[in-house]
Amino acid sequence: MMIMSSFFKDNLKNPLQKGFTLLEVLVAVSILAIVLVSAMRLQGQSVSMNEIARFYAAAPFLAQKKMAEIRLEPERFMGSESGRYEDSIPVFQWTVSLEPLELVGRENITLSMLYATVTIASHTHGNRYVLQEYFHTGGE
Repeated sequence: MMIMSSFFKDNLKNPLQKGFTLLEVLVAVSILAIVLVSAMRLQGQSVSMNEIARFYAAAPFLAQKKMAEIRLEPERFMGSESGRYEDSIPVFQWTVSLEPLELVGRENITLSMLYATVTIASHTHGNRYVLQEYFHTGGE
């Protein structure tokens, strides 16, 4: 019995002993797990930020295009109307509101105008882009 206990003591003190202890393995695995979870979270945030950036890059152009359509045919958009851009990924929704407006100035001069609001919305992240314009209808 004495021989066996001295064998184990000698092996524990041997500097040439190879391998890792259980504690070292557990610490290494936990550090690796923390790094991997952080990397996965960053990947998810990166995808989300990419979609938001895509929305804010496309929405002003889509709103300007819809505003140009309003200027060409204002009678078509009187009141409120909405629709979807089906070809965009993710799908954007547009809403148009067009109201007549009369401004009365000095000497009772009336200026007829239209107040247009175009809203582009993305339902995946709840982002909204709003473009508002006043424009003269030509009548006084």
